Amino acid sequence: MKGSKSKMNWKMLAWGLVCLLAFPAAQATAADLPKMMTWTAYDVGSSGYMMAGFISESLFEKYKIKVRIIPAGTDLPRVFPLRLRDADFAFHGVGSYFMQEGLHDYATMEWGPQPVRALHFAQHAGLALGIRGDSPIKTMADVKGKRVAFYPSMALTLICEAHLAFAGLGWKDVQKVEVPSYVTAMRMVMEGKIDTAHINPTASLAYEFEAMPQGLRFIPVPRADKEGWARIKKLAPMYSPMNCKIGAGLPKDKPLQTITQAYPIVIAYDFMAADKAYVMTKLLHDAYSVYSKKHKSLAAYWPIETCLELYDEYPLPMHEGAIRYLKELGKWTPEREAKNQKYLKRQAELKKVFEAAKAEAIEKKMGSKKFPKFWLEKRAAAGF
Repeated sequence: MKGSKSKMNWKMLAWGLVCLLAFPAAQATAADLPKMMTWTAYDVGSSGYMMAGFISESLFEKYKIKVRIIPAGTDLPRVFPLRLRDADFAFHGVGSYFMQEGLHDYATMEWGPQPVRALHFAQHAGLALGIRGDSPIKTMADVKGKRVAFYPSMALTLICEAHLAFAGLGWKDVQKVEVPSYVTAMRMVMEGKIDTAHINPTASLAYEFEAMPQGLRFIPVPRADKEGWARIKKLAPMYSPMNCKIGAGLPKDKPLQTITQAYPIVIAYDFMAADKAYVMTKLLHDAYSVYSKKHKSLAAYWPIETCLELYDEYPLPMHEGAIRYLKELGKWTPEREAKNQKYLKRQAELKKVFEAAKAEAIEKKMGSKKFPKFWLEKRAAAGF
């Protein structure tokens, strides 16, 4: 009964949006829209949580839809509610790619490759490494021997690894400091307990950091260093150069040259109803005129044109509901459809390889600690 009621709410929402677009606003009533949605996002103090908050606030202002946001500092708690169907959508990051591929946190017998689907891609405001204003660090080469954050989330750890790789460094060249979460790591840099960690310039905590007596600075990643960028691309092909202009702690005279990626990526599972995904995609687009006024980064990094540019470069399939909406806008091309089918096929083939590896592991009575290495070997042998 509960499931039927949920489906009915989303059908009502779809019809309500048709009314909003096709008829005068006065004809649409609160009864046409659902009362609540549940999202997950990065933890409080992060830019991901800030953006989810501004967008949910805008949905309430425009449509009277309330959104409950579940914050999580690491990948698995951010997507587990989706898997359990306790949340509708996640504002996720590069972890969505790891989900699809069955890598890192998802290389376990309990997870493996996940049938993740994207609804919207925003551009990250800067995958920068932040430092105190009084730090002696000027370049990434200066980080050698310093204390660097190491996260429980591979998505965050990869940011630090990419910066180290840019300077030809690795974890053996620095003091690896394990931190419990993204926000905790930022606070540890602020308090001088570690030397550097990833700090999104638009995160609310970054502005707090900037206002402190010592101030906030970032370590540049100059795009002119071709060898350094080649090392980044080898490690993380989804990363690209960026001239960062929006946020706290940035140089006044010129943009910060740093790294970017698609983030947040609004994701769902393949079992998400097409009508529901369609409505969410439409809401994100239609409410842009409201939430883009709430923060410069939302105006700069959330337009639908940016979404499609990022999709064209990102190895993740779109949800069929999102595709339906993009077709209505005339923005879903044959090239994008071919790309989407390619990634759907990859997910299906990865799933087959994983299920075979899992069955073999169970037959051999393999322990859970040994399985990730076994799975990754099988994955590589299958050509992935």
